[in-house]
Amino acid sequence: MKPRTLALVSALVVVPTAAAAIPGHLAGATAPQGRATTWSTARPTASPARNAKGGTATLVDVRVTTTSDDATASKDRDPMRAAARRRLTSAGCTNPGPGTNAYSLGGNRVSGPTTAHLNPVGAIGGAASALQAAFNTWKAADANAPTVSVASDGTASSPRADHTDEIMFANMGGRILAMTYTWHWSTGEYENDIAFGTNMPWFLASSEGDGCYEGVARYDFQNAATHEIGHMYGLGHVSSAFNTMSPTATLGETYKRSLAPGDAAGIRAIY
Repeated sequence: MKPRTLALVSALVVVPTAAAAIPGHLAGATAPQGRATTWSTARPTASPARNAKGGTATLVDVRVTTTSDDATASKDRDPMRAAARRRLTSAGCTNPGPGTNAYSLGGNRVSGPTTAHLNPVGAIGGAASALQAAFNTWKAADANAPTVSVASDGTASSPRADHTDEIMFANMGGRILAMTYTWHWSTGEYENDIAFGTNMPWFLASSEGDGCYEGVARYDFQNAATHEIGHMYGLGHVSSAFNTMSPTATLGETYKRSLAPGDAAGIRAIY
């Protein structure tokens, strides 16, 4: 793990969410169960389960994590061409520089110990363990943060408001690595659904290493998961490139697995 150097000047950086910028991702019909979701036809729905637990849900945030590489551009529909482009950009990441004290608060929080339900359909091998490690990373930064356990018993194939934190894999197209949807229930509860792109070339690095796996033309799943789980705990995007909550990722990058000073300060500010 590459150590993060504490920045000399603290800053609060707020980056607007992408909900307004990508309205197409919120329009259309819910995909059938048991099939990968195509995000151009997916929209968050309110499940009948809300009647059993009470309250109504309002979608308050949609945050999008993208790749800054050309390797997964939607124009590369030809697998051979896409593979060639990935080889050309296989050194997309760089060893991380110092993280900063920057953080942004999203306004949501995890209200208490809970379970995140992973739908294993379409998931990368080892996804559940990587997700749990990512939750544990945030918990280690603040003992007051609620514990979240991962269970591979999810069935959701698209975002839905149902009082359940759900994690899924779906074809979101373009350069979208992952999206986190946040609802606020009239009961005061926050709910989060996280989706990862099945169209992305994922891998699971054996460790963070020095923060960059040069020559690996894939995206480290735990790297992306740690970022998305930061949203679930209540953090927004920052413009500091080497902080976990930076909104973009590159091929071979693993340094988001560990928190920069601002990431740790952010979760402590919430809990």
